[in-house]
Amino acid sequence: MGVVKEPAELVGAIKDAEAEGELSSEAVANLAKWLEEPQYAEFRGEIAGLVERREWAELNDCFYTIIPFGTGGRRGPMGVGPNRMNSRTIGESTQGLCRYIAQFGAGALERGVVVAYDVRHRSREFAETTAEVLAGNGVKAYLFDDFRPTPELSFAVRHLNAQAGVVISASHNPPSDNGYKVFWDDGAQIVSPDDHKVIEEVNNVVEIKRVPLDEARRKGLLEEIGADVDAAFVDAVCRMALTGNRDAKIVYSPLHGTGIKTVVPVLAQAGFEDLHVVAEQAVPDPDFSTCPDRKPNPEEERALDILMKRAAELDADIALATDPDADRVACAVKERLPDGSERWTRLTGNQVACLICHFTLSQMREQGSLPGHGVVVRTIVTTQELDAIAAGFGVEVINHLLVGFKYIGETIRTLPPGREFIFGAEESLGYLRGTYARDKDADVAALTLAEMAATLKARGRGTMDYLNDIYRAYGYYSEMLSDIYLRGQKGQAQISLIMSTLRKNPPTEIGGCKVERVTDRLTLTERDLVTGEVRGGVEGIEGNLLLMHLAGGGRVAVRPSGTEPKAKFYVTVRQPVPEGIGDASLYELKQQTDAEASALMDAMHSLARGIAGVE
Repeated sequence: MGVVKEPAELVGAIKDAEAEGELSSEAVANLAKWLEEPQYAEFRGEIAGLVERREWAELNDCFYTIIPFGTGGRRGPMGVGPNRMNSRTIGESTQGLCRYIAQFGAGALERGVVVAYDVRHRSREFAETTAEVLAGNGVKAYLFDDFRPTPELSFAVRHLNAQAGVVISASHNPPSDNGYKVFWDDGAQIVSPDDHKVIEEVNNVVEIKRVPLDEARRKGLLEEIGADVDAAFVDAVCRMALTGNRDAKIVYSPLHGTGIKTVVPVLAQAGFEDLHVVAEQAVPDPDFSTCPDRKPNPEEERALDILMKRAAELDADIALATDPDADRVACAVKERLPDGSERWTRLTGNQVACLICHFTLSQMREQGSLPGHGVVVRTIVTTQELDAIAAGFGVEVINHLLVGFKYIGETIRTLPPGREFIFGAEESLGYLRGTYARDKDADVAALTLAEMAATLKARGRGTMDYLNDIYRAYGYYSEMLSDIYLRGQKGQAQISLIMSTLRKNPPTEIGGCKVERVTDRLTLTERDLVTGEVRGGVEGIEGNLLLMHLAGGGRVAVRPSGTEPKAKFYVTVRQPVPEGIGDASLYELKQQTDAEASALMDAMHSLARGIAGVE
């Protein structure tokens, strides 16, 4: 095929591809719009190149739908089309946000929007586009002078009394991706009904109003921010310190991301002097070159390889890593094995949540600062062990939230008078103490874990000793997370099929484990598979998540990801811990329970793949 340049020729070639079954009707309709309407003219050459190369699968994925707002706003691959992150989808997002802000009057326009961005390809460009569109609509933009972590954006919204905030980031996604996340005036991620109203405005955008940055500055519609906000943010985090113990050797990696801007200053200002940064991963790098498979996700099996190797070489007390936008923190610690040897072990997000929660509550109780009506908040797929820990300290737990830290931020805002937020957690390494920010923050989590390590060291103990004590008190929970990636329009249909099949015909057993009840958060109902009874009134809001309760107290949760093309599976197996159990026996109990959880996960995977028709 020769080079196709004119829109009519391109549309003709695309319609031929549709007739041959290469493109969906939805993709063809969107392609015609992007080729024929003048506001999309800048993308015509890129589309022509894809047509010339007959990259129909890529064209179909780029154009078959409009990239949606999910649990973290808009996030996905960069490229051309309405299902990609590009200057048009960024511009439309901001134009829609401006139209929504305008509904709150002139004061909202004057309060403005704070804009932050991470180290990814095109992040600065997308941030500047956002600022230009804000200014084009008469909305003041506060633009950070360099990359910054997402939690600092959350803090800055309230610090500057802004109406909203935007961060350009794809968090832990691959280098090909970017994202656009909106925060409201309380510093929390935008939630219903505001998120739906914003996307309604986005979908109605035809014209995007922009003014150049220089003109925006002259008009007083653009203000660059940086050092002053940094200092205020670091001060706010350091005020969350719980103890004076500072003797801990810490190894830290920002995984090439924004954490270098705040985690290191926080730990330094807090007084931790024995801090060692992994030099090769301290360099901002949008390709995340030293991360295995270039996946900067601290949940990944090998993401902490370099960190743990360095920690072992330095005989550190604790090792920490943050994801690229530094709202999540991972932790690795030394573990003593029954044969007396030691190894470095990567903790799960649920284990870290239990450590931070227990240490925080115990320190507050010792110091007499535990609130009379304190509250711990978790998402529904986060460890149930937090419930037991909180109960042990007489603290309330809110545990029915859908996946996404935005719901924890919303809970902080809506807590009745007299109830005080202490700690929030989600299993994917997201934690928050205090309310200086309204989103998960790796900075305060890193500070708390460092203080915990120093306090334990002063007592001659290690982090794994402390975690085992928690298990002895509350039982051992083996919790595992696994995904099935199903990309493109076909993959979306397969994920929908998995959810609908499990919803209509839930399994009566998984891997030999009997399923007793199924909670459906989409309908807020629970079905008893033994009696067939269905009851309504399940606590919480509607969301596409199924929770299967197993005999013996285990559970399996299933949901589609809101930010990536995958179905996610969460498995929990709980085992009581006998009183007085020794370290070796506890280690064996944990190994056996982990094996049960792993077998359960394998069975769930097999079931889901069978439904989807994939190997």
